[in-house]
Parts: sequence; C-alpha cells; structure tokens
Amino acid sequence: MRALLFDLDGTLTHSGGAGSRALGQALHARPRAAAELRKMRLDGMTDRAIARAVLAAEGNQAVPLDERLRGVTASDIDAVLVRYLDALAVQCARQAYVALPGVFVLLERLQARGGVLLGLCTGNLARGAELKLTCAGLWGSFRFGGYGSDAEPRAEIVRTAWSRACELGATEGLVIGDTPRDVLAAHDAGLPACGVATGRYSVHELAEHGAELVLADFSDVERSERLLLGPLR
Repeated sequence: MRALLFDLDGTLTHSGGAGSRALGQALHARPRAAAELRKMRLDGMTDRAIARAVLAAEGNQAVPLDERLRGVTASDIDAVLVRYLDALAVQCARQAYVALPGVFVLLERLQARGGVLLGLCTGNLARGAELKLTCAGLWGSFRFGGYGSDAEPRAEIVRTAWSRACELGATEGLVIGDTPRDVLAAHDAGLPACGVATGRYSVHELAEHGAELVLADFSDVERSERLLLGPLR
C-alpha cells in the first residue's frame, strides 16, 4: 500500500499570504520580531521554526544567531503560536484558502482507489492544517498526518507521518511538496519525493534538489495520478 504524504501550503492550497498576515498579527506587540518576519522567505519552513527565527531577532544582536535561536524557549514559541492560531481562524473565516487547480479531483480519484493512503506532511500545526484545509474544502480527504506540532525539524515531521502511515498498513511512501525543503526532508527520512512547481520553485530547481518525480502542477489530473502511483526511480 502506498502512502502519499502531501505538503499543504503552495502544494494543495493558495492563500495570498494569509498565514503570514496571521503571524504578523500575532506579533503586533513585538515590532522587532514582526520586522524579521517581513524579511523572511517562509517556503518550506515549519511553524515552530518560523516562530523561533522571528523571536531570535529580539535578542542581543552581538550574540551569534545560533546561540540566540537556541535561547528561544518552547513556552515563548507556544505563546506566539496560540495567538497565531486565533488570527488564522479569522483569516480562514474570510475564505482565505482555496484549493489549487486539479487538487479536488485528484484527491477524489486517489481516495477512490484501493491500496492508497492519503496523508499530510506539513510544517503547519495540526490545528492550523485543519483550519486551512477546512476552509479550502479538503480536510476530509486525509486520514492522518505529520504536523509542525509533532516536531520542529521537517525531517522529523516526515518520519512521524511515515510512522503513522505504516500503522495503517503502508509499505511504501512518497512525499509531495513544492519546495526543496520538502524534498530534502523526505530524503533525510528515507523516502522519495515528488516536487510540484506550484510555488516559488520551478520543475528544474526541484529536480536539481533530487526529487524523484516532478510535476508542473496538478491540472492534468490523469497524468498526476499516473505519476504519483507509478514506479519510483
């Protein structure tokens, strides 16, 4: 049985920056952290890693960055992410998240097949993933997942998703995402990856980072289904 482990933002959905807006609102009383957020490229980062990075910007700039990152406590991160989830719920109530072309039909077709498990493999907190995918009408497509609330490093999230897939009977897995971080985390966890160029990175760039499969997008549903279920080189 093959487990297909999907990233969320930029892979399944588009939001026009709703997640960044929500986090910015959560940081409104912390101007240095909010300023750092505006400078960052968040593609492929986990929620906890993003919160750690922006909070580290509040520290003494004479202290090396690695030390400042280590100095950010779990409770500090948790406090920011609680406010973030509240702000994200408001964004989702405004229908901020929409499914990318082909995603609805592709997931329906995959669900209808035997021998396929659909799961999530995302840096979003579990509650954040639920909010976003419910908004986009996709939450019910997934039986399980690995989330940013399970771990901070992306490779650990992949390992968690894969462990849960194995508990459901999976014998092989494929991670699907739109950034090199998705590809590298899949490989760190011992799984192949499919890069989908629906975000910032091109098919060529995703292939250069070692993705075993690459897709421009999911608009050609039949081809996407065939590749996701075909041989993994």
